[in-house]
Amino acid sequence: MTSTSSKPTRDLLFPDLSDSIEERIAWFQHQHRVEPLRHRPEYNLWEVFRYEDVQRVLKDPDTFSVTNKTHMGLPFSFGRADIQEHRFLRSFVARSFVPGNIEAHASDFAPMVDALLKPALASGRLEVLGDLGYPLMEHVIGHLFGLQIPGPDRFRQWSDQMFGQLVGIFQPDHAEVVGMLTDQLDQRKRKPTGDLMSALLQARAKDDRLPEEKIIHMCLDLVTAGNAPTSLLLSYMFARFCRNPEFYQALRSDPSLIPGAIEEVLRFDFSWFNLWRTARHDTELGGREIKAGSYIVVWDSAANFDEARFPQAHRFDITRSPNPHLTFGQGMYICLGLPLVRTLGRVVVERVVETFEEIRFDPERPMRSQEQMIDYVVSLDTLVSPANTTVSR
Repeated sequence: MTSTSSKPTRDLLFPDLSDSIEERIAWFQHQHRVEPLRHRPEYNLWEVFRYEDVQRVLKDPDTFSVTNKTHMGLPFSFGRADIQEHRFLRSFVARSFVPGNIEAHASDFAPMVDALLKPALASGRLEVLGDLGYPLMEHVIGHLFGLQIPGPDRFRQWSDQMFGQLVGIFQPDHAEVVGMLTDQLDQRKRKPTGDLMSALLQARAKDDRLPEEKIIHMCLDLVTAGNAPTSLLLSYMFARFCRNPEFYQALRSDPSLIPGAIEEVLRFDFSWFNLWRTARHDTELGGREIKAGSYIVVWDSAANFDEARFPQAHRFDITRSPNPHLTFGQGMYICLGLPLVRTLGRVVVERVVETFEEIRFDPERPMRSQEQMIDYVVSLDTLVSPANTTVSR
């Protein structure tokens, strides 16, 4: 094995990633042509850019392990549990995220969205995350899982910290949220309610491989880290509405375009994602020899611009079909919350295009991003104009 002077972190990769999407696409496609696998021997690390190779790594956890990653210090994450533990624990919650089960709640989500949009009808202002995204996720999590969050501001703070830890820029103290979930677990032990936490307690009674601490950590993962994809989707979608009014009006004129628009935003605008693995044993990838113990960074965002899979990949095209993007992974470790992101994102956009005639950036309150992570939007203030037919719910 190549000796290393220091452990790799995500920070070492981001200097190559421009703030410009156009420059990122150019770099990704240059790597596809010239160096689809880039070796960083000083870190014993390989970067993978081509769709075919990224897909191979993500779908082969027996060769490429999730457990020896260096950029996370979370008490638990489904994304880093090894194969047997992942299958065992995910089996308890996977049914809650089956697309059909999530879609069955779409009619429940719509009035939640409408209630959150009503103040903007009167004020003409909407802060996409503070007024809509985080309060909505607080309601949805309570509705789906029975978990109570003490207000959207605390939820927002926990979610931002958790996602920052996932990408290696924060090391937050989880004592407060863990304490909150512990209290709720104690309540369920005294009086089960039929929600997810109660179901996990029932499962624990039958299988002692599910300790109470793990139940709390699983709920922490679902409550906070799982919120980030939806928040990012909404911020990217609304930013596009503001930058490109024609895009917004196209969705208003033909709402059947909304699902395709969501998929294209997921492919195109999540252009900074990568996933980490470790080679369990010597193997071959893309014609290169990979030694056991090597770190593997798969640029799923780069795979989404591979011309071999996405013709004219540099174009943002909401009619693109098929659109097999790898934004939230693939295989057994695909993001558990992806069906919720798709359904909830669709419902939000459907209600928004019916409610507002126009959406613009608020010039007095510029969009703000996380200082250490320019692509992670923390606030997006907009000015909105009511449509002729407004929300009546």
